[in-house]
Amino acid sequence: MNIRKLYIITALFLTVISYTHAQGIEIGFVIPTNQDELSVNTARMLRSRILPAFTAEGIETSEVSSIAIKPELSFTNYQEAEGGMRNIHTSEVQINLICQNLITGTVFASRTFSLQGQGYSADDLVKNAFSQIKPNDENVRLFIHAAKRQILSYYSKNLRAILSRAQTFAQLHQYEEALSLLFSCPSTLTNYNSVNAAINNIYKQYQRNECGNLLLQAQTEYSNGNYEACAEILKQIDITSPCATEAKTLCQRIKQSRDTEARRIIELIENQAKREVDLEKQRIRAARDIAVAYYKQHTNLILIF
Repeated sequence: MNIRKLYIITALFLTVISYTHAQGIEIGFVIPTNQDELSVNTARMLRSRILPAFTAEGIETSEVSSIAIKPELSFTNYQEAEGGMRNIHTSEVQINLICQNLITGTVFASRTFSLQGQGYSADDLVKNAFSQIKPNDENVRLFIHAAKRQILSYYSKNLRAILSRAQTFAQLHQYEEALSLLFSCPSTLTNYNSVNAAINNIYKQYQRNECGNLLLQAQTEYSNGNYEACAEILKQIDITSPCATEAKTLCQRIKQSRDTEARRIIELIENQAKREVDLEKQRIRAARDIAVAYYKQHTNLILIF
């Protein structure tokens, strides 16, 4: 193993919706798709070792956000010795946990752990090092506690600037970036209503800009007889968008088809459109889906459950 310094990126994603979790902070773990030395199973071990600290701090797991925990691993005093049929790898491993905003680069907290690892492969070595992190490790809890405190403090002080930056993204038609930035705001902020309002406003701008493409995709699926796929696309078109009338016409055509699942989806769309409260929630979920898609397209990461 020709390793002297290995960077492992594992992300903590903080996603916020105003009517979920009390702390307004959720965490997820990912690893790079090109990280050969760290297997998915070993990454799950790291997640399980740190997860109790999240629970202790009232934080839950989630998929995406611009807030991330990025562990950087470095190896020193690496040795490889013969051990019967297989060579044994040993090394001192330093894990530097960094919590930062992936969009702005703002660092909220960091903490370094020095561990000794050994095994028959690079993955075994890392796994052995991770096993020394106890599930109730006080240093991990203090790290998560400090990160949460700084995150809440940062967003409280900079919310106006964050809203302004999101609007700038939207003006440049960078709606995905704008929504991604807004969904990193903790829902416990005093003025979180302004975040929700911005999400709704930018989502409607996105609809005005994108509904034509969505409608064309839906019409293509309908023409090909893929009524269920067509209905799924129509779910993404807001009733306030310029394409709403054409979308409703297409919905009526699908209702006359024999596709039971497609008709069920259309009925769901129509029922939700009748209730403004449900419609508002639907917009938030749809906006969040856009942010999720943006992260998946612009990060070389694998989500770890």
